[in-house]
Amino acid sequence: MSKLIRMVVVLTLAAGIGGCGMLSRDHDKGRTVPEPITPVQKATASPANPDSAVLADFNARLDHYIKFQREVERDSPKQKETADHANTVAAQEILAAKIRSLRRNAKQGDIFTPEVAALFKRLMNPELKGPEGKETRQTLSEEDGDVAVVWLKVNAAYPQTEVLATTPANLLERLPQLPMDVEYRITAKRHLVLRDVDANIIVDYILNAIR
Repeated sequence: MSKLIRMVVVLTLAAGIGGCGMLSRDHDKGRTVPEPITPVQKATASPANPDSAVLADFNARLDHYIKFQREVERDSPKQKETADHANTVAAQEILAAKIRSLRRNAKQGDIFTPEVAALFKRLMNPELKGPEGKETRQTLSEEDGDVAVVWLKVNAAYPQTEVLATTPANLLERLPQLPMDVEYRITAKRHLVLRDVDANIIVDYILNAIR
């Protein structure tokens, strides 16, 4: 009877740990990595800055993804500066495949929540008005014929066979700064993409970010 009780306790603990959503197994290396998506506790807005809670939520979600990505990258082939583009792409695709596998349940809005998307649009909007706004729109339009048409899907590869769209500096200055692991990209259809630089995948995106 005592042996049976011990087995029940062990199984209960195992189920509790497995269901807590804090760790994920990297089967290639037998290691655990942080879950790519985890509930983030909502921050309280500061009276002096009503947007502070939304920004804090965005930063927490982004930070969690970066920690996850860096842990996965530790066990992946290193991407070195080399003239052999094929080796670089191969290492990139291995990392992307691992992230897709571990982050297979990721969806749009996990990082760019509806609140974050609304805030980002509002932050960029002033840069699209008036004479300076006209220049910004013209800069974006001039690239439309050159940049890749992006198939918007979380975890999808960002096209490498065509020119990567640049994000005007004045728009970047309006948005929260990003670590080197990820970057903002504006597509030809004016959607805002969060791109994983090392894995070359779409982490999240905002539809119709610029109107």
